[in-house]
Amino acid sequence: MIQLVKTNQEALTMKYGIMGMLVPKMVEKVTFAYLDKTAPGISRRRVKEEFRKIVERQPEIGGRKNNLIGGLYIAAYFMAVYKAAPDLVSEEVFDGLIKAVCDSDLFRKMNEKKEFFTEKNISTRNRLQSDPEFNSYAENWKYTFSYDMQAMECTIIYTRCAICEMARRENCFHLMKYLCTTDFAQQKLMGNTLIRTKTIGNGDEICDFHIIKGRS
Repeated sequence: MIQLVKTNQEALTMKYGIMGMLVPKMVEKVTFAYLDKTAPGISRRRVKEEFRKIVERQPEIGGRKNNLIGGLYIAAYFMAVYKAAPDLVSEEVFDGLIKAVCDSDLFRKMNEKKEFFTEKNISTRNRLQSDPEFNSYAENWKYTFSYDMQAMECTIIYTRCAICEMARRENCFHLMKYLCTTDFAQQKLMGNTLIRTKTIGNGDEICDFHIIKGRS
C-alpha cells in the first residue's frame, strides 16, 4: 500500500494554480526592466507560456502544504526566461538578471522584514524533515535539520533539492549556480549570515546551510 501511494504521487504533476498566476505578475516588472536593456526582444508572453509548461511538468511535491514551494515557482519563472530565448539569454545575461533581482526593491520588500528564527518556522522545518508525506515525493527536498534557539543558529543539510531536480529535467542545470546565490542575498536581508561550503547546484552531493542570526 505504501508503495502504491508513492507511485500515485509520482504520477501527479504540480498545479499551476494561484501561485502560477501570482509569480509572473510579481517578478515580471523587475525581470524585464533588466532584460529590455541587456537582451531586448524577449517576449513576455513566451516566458509565461514556458513558465506554465515547466510548472505543469513538475511532479507533485505537496502543494501549499510544502513551505518551500514558493521558491520553486520563482525558480521556474527564471528558467522560463532562459527557455523562451536561449539565444539571447547567455549565462552572463542570466547571472546579471539574478543579481538585478537580488538588488531590487521587490526582493528587499519580500525578505527584509521576514524573521527566520521564529518558533513557527523552526518547528515546521524540524517537523518536515521526518514527515512521511513530505518525504514520500520523489523530487521533493530531502534534508536534516538541527538548531539552537538560544544561540540563534541552525544547520540544514539538503541531500536532494527540488529546484535542482526541476533544472535537470528542464535542461537548465547550468543555471543553478546563479539561482543558488539568492540564498545568500535573502539571508542577508533577513539579518542573518549564511555559511555554505557545498551546493548541489554546483555539483556537490549536498547543500550545507549554516544560518546564524546577525550579520557577519
